[in-house]
Amino acid sequence: MSSAAEAMPGADRLPLLRRAFRLSLISIALSGLLGGVAVGVGLASNSLSLLGFGFDAAIDAAASVALAWRFATEARHPHKTENVERIAEIVVGAVLLVLGLYLAINAVLALVNGSQPEVTAASVAISIISLIALPPLAVAKYRTARALGSGALRADSILTGVAAVLALVSLIGLLLTEAFGVVWADALGALVVSGVLFREGFLSIRKAPIH
Repeated sequence: MSSAAEAMPGADRLPLLRRAFRLSLISIALSGLLGGVAVGVGLASNSLSLLGFGFDAAIDAAASVALAWRFATEARHPHKTENVERIAEIVVGAVLLVLGLYLAINAVLALVNGSQPEVTAASVAISIISLIALPPLAVAKYRTARALGSGALRADSILTGVAAVLALVSLIGLLLTEAFGVVWADALGALVVSGVLFREGFLSIRKAPIH
């Protein structure tokens, strides 16, 4: 926890905790729905970035469960703030690393094998819907994380933002494949995103231990 967050009076901090809790619930519902649909569509269309987006969104929903617990616990037991923040930060950091590893391995395999995503109306639609819905949620999480001094919520905002980026990568890859026959754009974009996930995951985990 940052010194600013520790110095914040409980009465001033409580509305932010409620906002963070609500954002976590929204993320559970929205990311869970979009992620589940995207995984199915990604498997059907062989789109690596869309499949990666689906797993990212689904994992984001699962991570948001830990965040909801973290903010509800602090609201009830302020003395546990430091430990629940650290636990949530480790959970989200581990999620970022696992997803980064998944994307990196599958991106390399796709580049080696020359896998080509199939352009479908469903894959384009889920990418567009995700691009509309997820960026505002990521921004709201990030701003609330800064106000609370919460590294866990900041990492979760990155996870949501990465889901939006993967949706964009998927859309661009599908369009390039359809228009120009560029089959490697999807996998290359996923590989770049995996690097961001590794960086953010290590930053979340590489901090003081739980007391």
